[in-house]
Amino acid sequence: MRGNLLPIRLLGFGFYWAWLFLVCVSPSLLMGHQLVLELPLEAAELALRIAFVAVIMFASAKMSTKTTSRMLLVISMAAGAGASVLATSNIPGFELPSLVLMACADASMFMLWLCFFGNKKVGEIAVYIALSYAAGSILCLGIAALEFQMAQLFAILLPVLSGISFYLSYQHYMVGDEEAGPDDDATTASAEGVEPIEETTSTFPYMGKLTVALGIYAMVFSLATSVFFCNGIEVDVMGPAVEAPCALVIGFFLAAMFVYGRNVDATYKAYRVIPLVFGLGLASLLVSQPPFMIASSFLIMAGYLLFEIMALNDFCNAVKIRGLDTIRVLGIARLGMSCGMFAGWMLGIVSAAVADMLPPIIFTALIDIPAIVVASTLVFTEKEVFAVRAATDERLIMEEYEKNAKRRDAEILREAYGIEDALIEEFGRSRNMSKREMEVLPMLLRGKTTAYISEQLFIATGTTKTHIYNIYQKLGVHTKMDLIDMFDEFRKSR
Repeated sequence: MRGNLLPIRLLGFGFYWAWLFLVCVSPSLLMGHQLVLELPLEAAELALRIAFVAVIMFASAKMSTKTTSRMLLVISMAAGAGASVLATSNIPGFELPSLVLMACADASMFMLWLCFFGNKKVGEIAVYIALSYAAGSILCLGIAALEFQMAQLFAILLPVLSGISFYLSYQHYMVGDEEAGPDDDATTASAEGVEPIEETTSTFPYMGKLTVALGIYAMVFSLATSVFFCNGIEVDVMGPAVEAPCALVIGFFLAAMFVYGRNVDATYKAYRVIPLVFGLGLASLLVSQPPFMIASSFLIMAGYLLFEIMALNDFCNAVKIRGLDTIRVLGIARLGMSCGMFAGWMLGIVSAAVADMLPPIIFTALIDIPAIVVASTLVFTEKEVFAVRAATDERLIMEEYEKNAKRRDAEILREAYGIEDALIEEFGRSRNMSKREMEVLPMLLRGKTTAYISEQLFIATGTTKTHIYNIYQKLGVHTKMDLIDMFDEFRKSR
């Protein structure tokens, strides 16, 4: 089972991308140049997707990790299949319900899979996403080549298959103990007076700028597609046909640099190459000849995919290092991407309105070139690249420490933990700890973060903080170090 986990994950996330390319993009491979509410299908879906991602982020803060995962899993399967039925059937009067289901499934599936992938090691998240993109693109092209009825059936089944793949992958993760979950490093918590305990840091300093840059590059990428769509410009090769080879090349590059070579320096130089790739894509677009238009599609797609994949990898690093809330952090990234793409589609509609005065290709260049300059020189500068690079170094050090720690003699470690568990239980019961507090106490004494404890116990972060606060109150301490010192004194007295 462990050996089969990789293709299950890749196919599961790939099923999502195949469904998205078949149903939710413009022009749709199944439904052509469809308009909803007098907007291109993708533009309308993006507007609703933004709202649904915000709702998921808000709801997840009120629920446990397990409840949130179950909710997203059920919604993604039911809404995705329902959206496919309504969208491909072209039933009059059901355009809006179809769009709502589409956006709901899109937001749910992406957050579900990305939060699951976020537990991987440095660089592996990037490789998984890239190869999943490629798998989804290849699946999409294969399904689109079938008869319409068969393609329609696959469009209905893909969200269900993605959900089943997630369930199998998640079950393996929970049972197989393949990954350690969120970062295990200790963070200091305090309980002054009667105030609840709060995390010392909620975000990384560079996270805001990384999100803005992601949104700008998403706009640049989306504007090229929207200008073609809104102005009726035909391009022989675009969409999934471009994405598949781009994602495969990027996946192999990141695997070579991040995972196998551990060449972090070379990998992060790609952030500075991305503006050049976009620039070459726009230069090819200005030539306005079929071969150059195809080259433009490849270059713009490659530039955006590389930045998006690396950015998502760095967001996951932030989650790991600081023990941040995964859905909150990756929700911020998804909002940045979606808002940028929506802005690109709105500008594409504007380009069609002013086409008589300003040619669409010139309009694209006048918007995209300044946007690329702003993103690379004012927003995501060398300072920010250095920051994400340093965070990756920190994560690599942590992984190396964890790897070395696992090499210790297993029998001695188990025996030590058995003695420690008995002492912790005696320590907690002597202070009248509740059953739930007794579950939190061992992890707290071993330096686990609030986010880690919440995930392991399947409870909301706020509930965990309340248990920790109650433990501190019963012991009369204010910090984690005070707690550890008190337990150390108790251990010496036994």
